Amino acid sequence: MSQTEIVIIAFLSLFCVIMLKVVLFLWWRQRVRLKENQQRIENLQGMLQEQYKHRVDSIRVIANAMDEGQCEFTEGCIRLKMLIDQLDPTLLERDEFAIISHIYAETEHMPIKEDWKKLDKKVKTKLTNERIALEGKNHEAIAAAVQALRQHQFAELGEVSGSAGA
Repeated sequence: MSQTEIVIIAFLSLFCVIMLKVVLFLWWRQRVRLKENQQRIENLQGMLQEQYKHRVDSIRVIANAMDEGQCEFTEGCIRLKMLIDQLDPTLLERDEFAIISHIYAETEHMPIKEDWKKLDKKVKTKLTNERIALEGKNHEAIAAAVQALRQHQFAELGEVSGSAGA
């Protein structure tokens, strides 16, 4: 073998070793990033599971408070609608829970919190009477929905997102 061939083979060998190291380094870096991303995903899934559980627990607390007369039906329905929409909006399409959406829709125009405080006394009285009449008219349906919610078995988070195509 000539000296030139030996030099060429040495350079090619050195080039191959350097390229192998580059490939190994890139592979290692990709694996590290993959593990980091998997850890982030697991953390986010844990957070989502906790949020989901908290919302389910909140629904149960509100339903119990409504059932025990500690929470007005209108306020409870508004709160329940917001929570259920975050968990499973299709639940409100079911006959036994449709009243919650109905009450929400009928009272959506009514101001709350600071806006309520700013209202004139006559307007407050009118809206309160409207709300009380709505609650009275729908008392049985709301009470039945509350009982159904107290008994409802919410799906696990994976079951909900899996059925939604996520």
